[in-house]
Amino acid sequence: MKSKVKLFGCAVMAMGLAVVAAPVTTVVKSADPANPYQTYTCDTAVYVPFDATTTVTVECPEPAAAEWIKSHFKEWFGKYGPSVKSGTTGLKPASDPEAYAASVDENGVKIAANTLTGARWAAYTLRQLVIAKRGTFTTEGFIMPKLSVVDRPHLEFRAIHLCWFPEVRPQQMERSIRLAAFLKFNYAIIEPWGMYESKKHPWWHWPNPTMTQAEVKRLVAIGKDLGITLIPQINCYGHATSARGCTIKHAMLDITPEYEPLFEPGGWNWCLSNPETQRILRELIAEMHENFGKPPYFHLGCDEAVNQTCPECVKTPNAELVCRHISGLADYVKSLGARPMIWHDMLLARGDPRWKDFVHCGNKETATLADTLPKDVIICDWQYSYGNMKEARKDWPTMKYFKEKGFPVAGCPWRNFNAMKPMADYISQIGGFGFIETTWHHLRGREWEQMFMSASKAAWGSEVSHGVSFQRSLRLVGHDMKITDYLDTGYLNYQVPPAWWAN
Repeated sequence: MKSKVKLFGCAVMAMGLAVVAAPVTTVVKSADPANPYQTYTCDTAVYVPFDATTTVTVECPEPAAAEWIKSHFKEWFGKYGPSVKSGTTGLKPASDPEAYAASVDENGVKIAANTLTGARWAAYTLRQLVIAKRGTFTTEGFIMPKLSVVDRPHLEFRAIHLCWFPEVRPQQMERSIRLAAFLKFNYAIIEPWGMYESKKHPWWHWPNPTMTQAEVKRLVAIGKDLGITLIPQINCYGHATSARGCTIKHAMLDITPEYEPLFEPGGWNWCLSNPETQRILRELIAEMHENFGKPPYFHLGCDEAVNQTCPECVKTPNAELVCRHISGLADYVKSLGARPMIWHDMLLARGDPRWKDFVHCGNKETATLADTLPKDVIICDWQYSYGNMKEARKDWPTMKYFKEKGFPVAGCPWRNFNAMKPMADYISQIGGFGFIETTWHHLRGREWEQMFMSASKAAWGSEVSHGVSFQRSLRLVGHDMKITDYLDTGYLNYQVPPAWWAN
């Protein structure tokens, strides 16, 4: 019996678990109207070998593509993996540099891509659908359904924003980076939260930071191999505490109070009138940019600042002081060969009726920065649908506003899952810069799954390119890391909170 079904890969989701669909002759995913270069046909009634008897033919102008697939198939599938060769496939991917086409049938596997990047995405799609051969005690080979796919991304810049809190283990950060790449994000913005080990300024972190320079270098290399570029972030205006405001912690002043002149009284903002602030921040930016492998972007933060109260800062008009500070840092970032990024909220004034129901944290003075900041600064517009996480609106006037002001603008959702795909579509519609999924302190449990899966589908453009379940994707990432620690499995550290047994 033939039927068309809307499935997630070759399975459906229920409470975070993969429920394998009953075999059907064909599963056809129609092209997404917002991304017409995506088609997918999968025959779940017929599985074919994907093992040492299988040949994978790769057609790509970049010779490294076939070598990358060969190397990683060996890593993923071991002695049961297929052989890989370069050759002609007859497949025609779209002209996009990240596009690919693939087919799987009894005669083998074919992959066509324009670049190594596209070939990687094709390999991830296939891996998401490969399962162990049935009927044996241990794995003795692999199988996968017959399929044909033509695929390309909806948006060019697809990022995940990850926070390295003191409570975040390095293994969790690596899992998140690997999983993001597997779901075809191509950038990960890493915000340190007092955990970056600065050699230039060793006071600028909590004691015993786990975001060491050696660990950063290692993760950057992993990301480069997997197709995801790591972008550093420093909070250069508000959030200078490197800690959540609700904790009243301060990574620097709680431990090393002698650095108080660098911060506003209270410590939430950097002191913008102190010339040492610009010097310190530039040195930290240079150090992190170098440590991250000189990526093409650098995020300067700049959200949720408060009005200056420093007796020196108040001598200068607020708008002038802030613009000079951010513009100076943006110019310095550009001198390093990177593009500066900032959050949007201080550029929209509280009380402005145009931004009712949208995030806006500035005042009339900081709102003038939308006219005075360099127009090559990328504005990261975070809109979270506060109060209505089920909202699925179709347009975002704040993003249109920044675009019309001449800025590159990225749409940045959080847990407003229903709004993610419409937001990505809107960014594409207005010619925006890209899409950044923020995760903050919710990178665990069901929300981790919802954030990654909803955002990856939104940024890529459809469900065509994603795996059968978050659960299985996360497990495959764990296999790649060769994890053995209980804490590094699943999406929660514990099944039962340890404190339950304290008494």
